[in-house]
Amino acid sequence: RAAIADFSDESNAEAFARFDRSTRALFQAFRGPMMEAPNPSIRSLISTVLRNPSLLGAMAPLATLDGHLARLFSDPRLVQLFGRYATYVGGSPLRSPALLGLIWQAEMEGVWHVVGGLAQLPKAVDALIRRHGVTCHYGHTVTQINCQDGAVTSVSADGLADVPADLVVFNGDPRALAKGALGPDVAITAPNTLRTPRSHSALVWSFAARPKGRALSHHNVFFSKDNAREFAELQAGQVPTNPTLYICAQDRGGSAAPPPGALERFEIIINAPAVPEARPCELEFDLCQSRTFHTLSRYGLTFDPMPQRDALMQPVDFAMRYPASLGALYGESPHGMTASLKRPRAKTAIPGLYLAGGGAHPGAGIPMAALSARHAVETILSDRTSHSRSLQTATHGGTSTA
Repeated sequence: RAAIADFSDESNAEAFARFDRSTRALFQAFRGPMMEAPNPSIRSLISTVLRNPSLLGAMAPLATLDGHLARLFSDPRLVQLFGRYATYVGGSPLRSPALLGLIWQAEMEGVWHVVGGLAQLPKAVDALIRRHGVTCHYGHTVTQINCQDGAVTSVSADGLADVPADLVVFNGDPRALAKGALGPDVAITAPNTLRTPRSHSALVWSFAARPKGRALSHHNVFFSKDNAREFAELQAGQVPTNPTLYICAQDRGGSAAPPPGALERFEIIINAPAVPEARPCELEFDLCQSRTFHTLSRYGLTFDPMPQRDALMQPVDFAMRYPASLGALYGESPHGMTASLKRPRAKTAIPGLYLAGGGAHPGAGIPMAALSARHAVETILSDRTSHSRSLQTATHGGTSTA
């Protein structure tokens, strides 16, 4: 609040305080029945609001995130700043629901840092499951999930004999199943993904260089000078002319800053459209490089050496790496008030087949994908527990008590 009062004014600082209070109420109300529930429904959403009618105003159900923020803040920089939360789930603030403002509260709880880098996370999972007797097979392309009598029986993969399985957790884009990429036996899964618009993709640079000019923190955002044009171009399937750029200075996440002049690791992310299914194509490298580094140079930041093609992942690269995703890094589009309720759930129509990952509920990003895995486990355990109820009957006898 003090920072906003300092760079803007007191009325916008007070508006921020109201924004903070309303999003906190939303986050607390919907965290359990929506994000942390394996199978949320419109009924649970309505029930939550009926128990606390004041939530309806905070939700602003008829407003977009951008429109809601524009009514709250008179400073357009704050509208642009908090509207950025729509991009966290692959959407535009001009088309996403105002409810996404509650992401502010998730960020307020803390942005976590994995000691040694994110690569340590899968290594830790690998070590944990091996201690429990799991055999891991890496480097094999899964070609088919097989069923018999409508239930999962095995998995086929290149270079392996068929692996018998009565339970499979699919951690890919659910659209791949619907497209038949894993065989005809499971193609009835997630049919809505074939009709639902896709989220945005991204240009992602990963490189080592020496930065010059502007001082950098661990997380940095250089905002576009024309917010409306940026998202209009994305909607039209174009890389923005003047994009917003997120820079993670990966070696500045610890307590000690890297020494001056040292090579540092960087990741730069720019929103980009998903790949058109009819004509997937590679973007011109010179265009990607110009939109990124010429833009940054205008802000007074340069890198030496300049990253080359092998440092760039673009939408078509993601589309090739993640089959049937069209390079959409966040799965389905978040546009529309009930978009979050339309994401595929852990439980599928095929006994023994479950979904996890960024394409399933509750969404993309490591925390959300990890939460989807918890939902899958809870659903599996629930399915393996008998819920049958015997008929009521009288039991003769009694209990002796002192």
